Amino acid sequence: MAARATIVAALTTAGVRAVVSGKLSAPCVLVEPGDPWVERRSGGRPGWVSRWRLTAIAGRADSNGALAELAELVDATDTALLAVAGVQLPPWTRPADYALEGVPHAATTGIVQYPQLG
Repeated sequence: MAARATIVAALTTAGVRAVVSGKLSAPCVLVEPGDPWVERRSGGRPGWVSRWRLTAIAGRADSNGALAELAELVDATDTALLAVAGVQLPPWTRPADYALEGVPHAATTGIVQYPQLG
């Protein structure tokens, strides 16, 4: 859970609204456990790797501005993640609708891997 707190803190410091649960208010980045969530590092290296699914959700519901806003949110998220040691920037999925209170918002997801010694 320390990994999630570090990612959330980096996003918050960069001015990106990060949420982990509860009622969402876009624009935001939802930080959830990835799949698989945790596994031991391979090759005899100590520690483990945790994965976190980031869902960037644009605040605009209209199609004209939603993709542009989503692209800005992804850029801000990537910039924030560069400050987290050991985390590589995620590949982001093709934008799709994410319903917030029945209203579709453009969203994209990426999985970050957070290596930890232990």
